[in-house]
Amino acid sequence: MVEQARAKLKAAELEAAIMRRIADHPDCSGVGYVNVKPTGNEPPQETWTHMLIARRPNTPRSPLETKVLHDLLNKMRQEFDLVPE
Repeated sequence: MVEQARAKLKAAELEAAIMRRIADHPDCSGVGYVNVKPTGNEPPQETWTHMLIARRPNTPRSPLETKVLHDLLNKMRQEFDLVPE
């Protein structure tokens, strides 16, 4: 099986793409911001990880939100590579 090439995004572009996907999931309505950092790995290894997930203070975190968010981030790691600024 041939692995499909991942799109290459800068940190701000990747963070915006993550937030767009999060907006599609009502279970993640408490997430206000996600920050990514490089892993130092080269493709095909994962080139980024999430460093910070900022939450809205008036929205409690649920176990479902945590699962959905981590599933979403893991899927996006397979779709996108982080490129240096």
